[in-house]
Amino acid sequence: MKMCLHIHSEYSHDSDVPVKEIIQTAKTLGYDAISITDHNTARGSMEALQYSDEQISIIPGAEFSTQYGHILAYFIDESIEKETPKLDGKRFDFYKLIENVRKQNGILVMAHPYNGKLKDHMEVLDYLDGIERYNARLDSFFYKTKSDRFVKTLLNRKGFIYLGGPDAHSLKELSHCYTATEDFTVEPKAFKEVLQNKSVIYYKNSVNYNIAKAKFHNMKGFKPKSMLKNGVRMLFGIIEIVYNKITRCKEYETICIGKEN
Repeated sequence: MKMCLHIHSEYSHDSDVPVKEIIQTAKTLGYDAISITDHNTARGSMEALQYSDEQISIIPGAEFSTQYGHILAYFIDESIEKETPKLDGKRFDFYKLIENVRKQNGILVMAHPYNGKLKDHMEVLDYLDGIERYNARLDSFFYKTKSDRFVKTLLNRKGFIYLGGPDAHSLKELSHCYTATEDFTVEPKAFKEVLQNKSVIYYKNSVNYNIAKAKFHNMKGFKPKSMLKNGVRMLFGIIEIVYNKITRCKEYETICIGKEN
């Protein structure tokens, strides 16, 4: 089963991609299941459910900001965002979020673990089902080496699952990273069991041009620092594409997850 598990739609502040277009593109890319994980809301996933059919399954989800980092919650509904108290205008209370997601038998995964406060609060891992082993936006550029080094210290935790996701904010990014497993019934228990057993994360070698282009497109207002950073990323992305074509580099790299790895 080919799954894309970290996608942002027009219900996120930093994306303007319609849900219907995400579903159509996901089908074209051959995804069997996807999860639209908008920032602090499951509205995108709720809309996506109406497009679920024999070709593609929808795992309802969202990406919640908390005091310890961003948490991907799967198999949830909109009641989570309505019933979970916020610490401020942007962050939900981590512990209440965990409590409410557990009531729905949902799955909890920390997104891009290096980019948060996990390093100073490792105890929060005890409340989660897993982490993102690879995030195409974070792990393909500035923080690639540091993030990979940190994530490796979190591997081989008993009962943990390790996902790969594109963190897509544009249609082009949907192909940047996905997780492949054996076929399973799309429900929480089976989702966790199959990922604990064995999975493979596929991530593209040339992604920075598409990411920088999406960041420029979604940027609101004049932000010199962000524009400079994305300009550097776009230039790097062009060089990356040219180099990979000249060297005939394979399109995807893989990370194998399982009891024997």
